Amino acid sequence: MAIPQLTVRGVDDELADLLRRHADSTGMSLSQAALDLLRRGAGLASKPVASQTIGHSLDPWFGTWSEQEASAVAQAVADFSTVDPELWR
Repeated sequence: MAIPQLTVRGVDDELADLLRRHADSTGMSLSQAALDLLRRGAGLASKPVASQTIGHSLDPWFGTWSEQEASAVAQAVADFSTVDPELWR
């Protein structure tokens, strides 16, 4: 029987820091990083992580741009929303 959720108590600062660093360096969520390290510690092969797939690959950068950077990116990609009517005949 699979355990859909598991609460781990007693995580000290050193372990929490290691989990955060592992999550950051691999692009995983904190839960995915914990599962990855648990699987490795149990001698099981690591499973592919969804954050490396299309749709999640940019997650580490969400919320990191300043307003100025976000505006510059929005201006740079504005032409992408323009439809060329000649191509849609």
